[in-house]
Amino acid sequence: METRDVEPTGVHGVNRLRVVVASAAGNFAEWFDFGLYGVLATVLASHFFPKGDPTVALLSTYAIFALTYLTRPLGGLIAGWLGDTLGRRTALFVTITLMSVATGAIGLLPTFTSIGIFAPALLLLCRLVQGLGAGGEYGSAVTFLAEHSSPKQRATNVGYLVASTFLGVLVAVGAASLGTALMGDVLFNIWGWRILFLLAVPLGLAGIYIRSKVAETPEFVEMASSRAQSHEAATPIRTALRTQWSTMLLFVLVVSAYALITPTLSSFFITFLKGPGGLSAGDAYGITLLVDVLLILAALAAGPLMSRFGMYRLLLGGSLFVAITAVPAFALATTGYWGAVLGGALLAAGKGLLAVPVALSISQMFPARVRITAGSLAYNICVVIFGATGPLLGVWLSERAGTGLVFSLYLAVIAGVAAIATFVGRNRIRFQHDDSGVRVAEGSEVVAALS
Repeated sequence: METRDVEPTGVHGVNRLRVVVASAAGNFAEWFDFGLYGVLATVLASHFFPKGDPTVALLSTYAIFALTYLTRPLGGLIAGWLGDTLGRRTALFVTITLMSVATGAIGLLPTFTSIGIFAPALLLLCRLVQGLGAGGEYGSAVTFLAEHSSPKQRATNVGYLVASTFLGVLVAVGAASLGTALMGDVLFNIWGWRILFLLAVPLGLAGIYIRSKVAETPEFVEMASSRAQSHEAATPIRTALRTQWSTMLLFVLVVSAYALITPTLSSFFITFLKGPGGLSAGDAYGITLLVDVLLILAALAAGPLMSRFGMYRLLLGGSLFVAITAVPAFALATTGYWGAVLGGALLAAGKGLLAVPVALSISQMFPARVRITAGSLAYNICVVIFGATGPLLGVWLSERAGTGLVFSLYLAVIAGVAAIATFVGRNRIRFQHDDSGVRVAEGSEVVAALS
């Protein structure tokens, strides 16, 4: 195996800030929407499904949440082909446009009372389009930022990107809390919720403008030039499936705990606090805001931690932490307000430990020529299998067993599987692809910064 020590220059100062902000803009918009749908699940259930059994309506709302994930792998393939063939920036423009238009459209949809069954059908259509955008956004943004960063900057820069996703959820929860406080529950539930979805349009336009001000990554420019000189046709989808399938399978298992804990914390946990937790909507929103702040701080801290301890150790340690604390965290959340705060903090710590190494693994486990395609496809297959069913399974298990602790046991088991997969695949995780696609042996300066 060929090895080399390389130290790409990266970007610095104002240019570094511009690249980080451009990468984070779409992720903020994506997770703003993600947070909105979870926070407003009960409100959407009352508007887009028949009156009657609120549990059935909530299950239907989360079913649409789950179905949205079905288009994410397709979105990953589309963005992957665009990003690995036409450029990382092209993929980023497409994904943020899809996300913003579809999210804003939800704020204009007529309700079930107005048009009957067409209301949930239109809601599903908007969510499917969002799935296309979201499926390509994360892998494209991580790759764009990682390729613009030197190895010493990479983990810290991606930590900023990850923090922006949690900031999107935080702003969504904060906006819902503020809207409820200013308008009251009645007016907010009637029409105030629409304003939050419409905010996605100006957010998307701002993101598009910011992304138009940054250059393509040097690595893609070099790769495109090499292809042009050799008259090589780019075939990222076929190449990824033929050469990277085993690494993609390992990736799915390693990331499974993160894929499940993400919707658990941002969507189901709020429902849990208002149900088995016995808390008011205001208290549940307040705790969720606190948890999101902790997630942002954890993501910012995880970058330097990963530079010190490595990708493998953080992936393994984070998965084990979630496996050990999942059941106690949900048990604490049923004991009152402060128990819910502590339970949420434990879940946030587990997700925070995993967030940055998971994000970087999307880019660093795959070679440049298929980086977005392989990384995005593997990531989205993982979130379809484990993330899409999270809130739906949580509500269903709570109803069947009479307690949300059954779901927490499921989370613990999946985290255990992720830890085992990480340990078994440690050699592939420790060997990273450098900026020219060469796998770099552990122990070099580059791997010390990447792994």
